[in-house]
Amino acid sequence: MLRVALRPRFLGSLALMIVATIVCGLLAGWQWDRAHRALTDKADGPQQIGDIREVVGVGDAVTNEMVGDIVTADGRFAAGEQVLVPGRRIEGQDAVIVVTAFLVELEDGTEARLPVARGWSPAEDVTGEDGVLDPALAPAAPEGEVHLSGRLEASESASGGVVDGVAREIATPLLVNEWGSPMYAGYLALDEAEAPLSAAPAAESQFSRGLDWQNIGYSFQWVAFGVFFLYLWWRSVRTAYRDELDDRREEVERSLAEASSDQADGADHAAGLAPSGIAPSSRPAPQQTPDKDV
Repeated sequence: MLRVALRPRFLGSLALMIVATIVCGLLAGWQWDRAHRALTDKADGPQQIGDIREVVGVGDAVTNEMVGDIVTADGRFAAGEQVLVPGRRIEGQDAVIVVTAFLVELEDGTEARLPVARGWSPAEDVTGEDGVLDPALAPAAPEGEVHLSGRLEASESASGGVVDGVAREIATPLLVNEWGSPMYAGYLALDEAEAPLSAAPAAESQFSRGLDWQNIGYSFQWVAFGVFFLYLWWRSVRTAYRDELDDRREEVERSLAEASSDQADGADHAAGLAPSGIAPSSRPAPQQTPDKDV
């Protein structure tokens, strides 16, 4: 099989496969380094990264590198645009997070909505007499121009919807349908909450569990692609080698069959001839001279 592999055609394909494998290796290393670099940055604690308008664009994804970092925002809270997010367990009690739309003026003069987690409240404090959460019982947002500072968090996964001012998650795909657009893809969790609300704890992210498993998964995926390229080359060489073996075997079997057939025909022909080369039945019978009396 080595002779087949050393043919120019297969050497050329091997060179291409090696280049593809090297590219996959570089991409795998890049994904691995990205996961470790992000983890190292988070180990140093939240970083002050500036005004949200300079950090992330409206509608742009909040990346892992910026999740949990501190941003600022200037604007005003939108009247009547507030939801309650229940189902949280904070400090050993059932909690509800109060999320309000914050209007940020952009450079072109338009306003974009930024969901702001103003803090959390015990569920019983925002539950009506009928046992149902009542958004009207939540503290109202401050009026006028406000300067905010807090953690930038990624949107949670959306499921269900917003019903009577109650949402299951802090998910911007749900809130944009409720409040309108344009809207930032993430949300802001305030460092300090105004009484009677308490500051919401940091969102549990992938970094709190260790490495960024998405990037690690991409890294292993690129390694698998590189190995697969080499496997394809080996498989093509192996297939060509086996095809040639089959062709040689068929040729030998065909030659042996032809030789055996010729030998059989020769034997049959020789069996039908006498030693002198004349058939026995063609010899004349000997003539006898009758005895005569003299």
